[in-house]
Amino acid sequence: MKIVTAMAPRCGTSFVIQQCIKAGLAVNGVAFINEQLTPKEGNPEGYYEMATAPQRGMVQKVWPRDLESIDPSEISALVVLDRRDKQALYASMQQQAEREQFSYSASEAYEEISATLKNYLASTGIDYLLVHTEELDDRIEEILKYLETGKK
Repeated sequence: MKIVTAMAPRCGTSFVIQQCIKAGLAVNGVAFINEQLTPKEGNPEGYYEMATAPQRGMVQKVWPRDLESIDPSEISALVVLDRRDKQALYASMQQQAEREQFSYSASEAYEEISATLKNYLASTGIDYLLVHTEELDDRIEEILKYLETGKK
């Protein structure tokens, strides 16, 4: 399994999945599962959430809370995204929450989601590639190669 995850929403997971599709990698995801829940204006080219259970050999976006249901030995590549500029992240998260008609503290949501992911990484000892949102354009080829081969 090849997984793209993030410390919080709005870190670039959809962009990475879109680039995987453009590169011809097999992806387990649907652009818009529920357009009411995830409005197009938040990601006009699609979110690419999984439509089925995680699949071996395919790239898929898996959120931290769902990683616990995956046997770490089944993961051949794990990309973890985070955003250095937390103020920009919180602003983007807040804007998306409003689109989705949710109300939450972006900073508290980040702390909860990132803690879940950090605990998973620490408890499993799984190897992963950490990329910051601000580096995505410069590192996308490295990310695609890693997802394709499982090697850094």
